[in-house]
Amino acid sequence: MLRQSEPAQLLQKLKALHSDDEKQLEAIFSTSKKLIIEAPAGYGKTKTMISKIAYLLATGQIYNPKKVLALTFSVNAAFKIKKELSENLPHLLEVENSNKFKVSDKLFVSNYHGFCRHILKTYGYLLHSNLQEIDLIKSVDDSKTEEITRIFNISYDAACVFSAYSDAIKNVNRQYLNDSFNQYTDGIIRVFIDKRHISFNGIIALTLKIFIKYPEVLQFYQDYFPVIIVDEFQDTNILSWNLLRTLVSDKSQLVFIGDSLQRIYGFIGAIPDLMIEAEQRFSMERISLENNYRFMKNPQMLQLDKNIRLNAENSFKPAIHKNADVPLILAVNQLNEAELIIQKINDLLSTDHEKTSKIAILTRGGATNRNTCKILDVFNQKNISYFYGLFNEDSPEYLEFHQKCSSLLTEQLRIEFKISQKSIKSFYSKVKEFVDINRKPTFTSLLNLLDVFLFKVLPIYSFLSIEDKLLLIRDTFDNKNLKQNMEHISEDIIVSTIHGAKGLEWDYVFMPDMEKYSMPNWHGLCGNCNYKSNCELKIESTNNKKFLEELSVFYVGVTRARKQIFFSASKERLKADGNPQQTNLSCMLGLPGITLIK
Repeated sequence: MLRQSEPAQLLQKLKALHSDDEKQLEAIFSTSKKLIIEAPAGYGKTKTMISKIAYLLATGQIYNPKKVLALTFSVNAAFKIKKELSENLPHLLEVENSNKFKVSDKLFVSNYHGFCRHILKTYGYLLHSNLQEIDLIKSVDDSKTEEITRIFNISYDAACVFSAYSDAIKNVNRQYLNDSFNQYTDGIIRVFIDKRHISFNGIIALTLKIFIKYPEVLQFYQDYFPVIIVDEFQDTNILSWNLLRTLVSDKSQLVFIGDSLQRIYGFIGAIPDLMIEAEQRFSMERISLENNYRFMKNPQMLQLDKNIRLNAENSFKPAIHKNADVPLILAVNQLNEAELIIQKINDLLSTDHEKTSKIAILTRGGATNRNTCKILDVFNQKNISYFYGLFNEDSPEYLEFHQKCSSLLTEQLRIEFKISQKSIKSFYSKVKEFVDINRKPTFTSLLNLLDVFLFKVLPIYSFLSIEDKLLLIRDTFDNKNLKQNMEHISEDIIVSTIHGAKGLEWDYVFMPDMEKYSMPNWHGLCGNCNYKSNCELKIESTNNKKFLEELSVFYVGVTRARKQIFFSASKERLKADGNPQQTNLSCMLGLPGITLIK
């Protein structure tokens, strides 16, 4: 049982833990029933959230058997939070017999899909009996019209019902989603569930359908979870937002945590300006964390972080008072740039006497970018070991690998429903056989990540129940999330896209190809830009939205570094046809508040 800490004792303990950080403590002790916390990268978000939960529990605001519902966008983040809670809550709460303390007794921590799977396993029978065994149901991507047609032997027009709904989620088409909800969910039940398949979107949509059709079920969960905490709130898509809004009652206590500047998943449906929408809809109090602890020992990185955020706050006239000095590697051409990057990496690794430094090269584009490929060519020529992580989340190979893993997992669970060392090794062997038959570079890298996930990352969560371990594995495949294990691989150098690296950190980060048409790229900002001749960008009402989208990607790349960011660029870039072309430095490097040190 928990021992009720004296308020004064708890206050002092948390003040010491948070070094008297006023904004963190304000968020922790806030009595607001509707709270939104703006938490940039490195500002102590997770620490603040854990202390907030500890304070709610220790002061008796959650009565047994009720629980806190803690949701997050990604499965990786959800289980990291669960691990942090398991390690820190017993101490904060002064738990007697802490080895018997279980986070699951007081909280339900998951991503949206894990939460919905739990509900469908319990109440899915109200829609279809097959949902009682949702762990044995195969996952299908409902955006792939041809695949749906083939698997279920239905017409192309019938399959378009599902792919159109998937597109509407990505495009945040609220009206279409509302108008087509019943047609979509009825189709999922009739076509998918009846044949023991389910779609990624269908998991949330069917849960929402249960809440709408059976209000007593909704009432139960509203009462059972009086406090709802959502992390990575800025990445929430419209389907998850509809679910969340339905789950919230007049009595619900809400804590939404996020950073609007890190919303880089707009292309898969993250809602624009969601934090503002939620703040207005629920009349929420906003608290913004102010201290960056990640760069506390690096004044220039600290200033860079501040100045990028000031550009976001007022892109027309940012209130910059001091510039940040940032290192730039400027080369004559792409080959020279690659060689200078390697030279700098070798310098960093040679001075790392403890041999613990990890380095990431993060790009705006993917494997098809000729400028990025030039770096890889030089790496290969010089026999430099690196991990290839230039995965495009929509690429056929990336999707196929995750779908194959999900399918093989379902087949194995139908034979033997348990998670053990033996079953994990058997599963891995089957995936390896698939890769050996289909030899592709992407598959090889993903197999490496699968190995790390199953045999290095999964043991870290040994405290999880069998159900939670299965959920972690299942959701990693269904969320196409193996890339989130890149920070655990053995190679010292990782090459990845910025989008693939979100949520991860390395000691040193290189952002190469900081040139026109690469960062930003043609589709991002350059295509319709009126300042391509010199890239001295002027922010106007016509380009502000695109600018902020690219600034978010730029910011996420910069904040993946724990110690230092290095930019690099060439005076000459490679066009799509492979021919060289004179180019300009990226407009991102010309932002107010940045001084380049060449």
